[in-house]
Amino acid sequence: MREITIRLGVVSEERYADIVNAIWMQMEAIGCDFTVTPDEQAVPAQLDKRWDDYSQVSWEEGGRRGTPQAIAAGADRRGIRDRVDSGE
Repeated sequence: MREITIRLGVVSEERYADIVNAIWMQMEAIGCDFTVTPDEQAVPAQLDKRWDDYSQVSWEEGGRRGTPQAIAAGADRRGIRDRVDSGE
């Protein structure tokens, strides 16, 4: 077994939850056999709540112009269509 230690300076509970969840998501995405063990100060319910907050992000909905993800995806799609239409 291999181990990585990440030490953080002072971060908010929300930022800490973001970091823990991001590490978990990345490891899951690359298909590793792993565990992520939050420190003794972490409150599992807070980590879960932050995780649940991510599901409110929408690629299509949000604001007048959509979320940053929706705007970027739309620009990419338009760029692809423009290149196809111009014969590139």
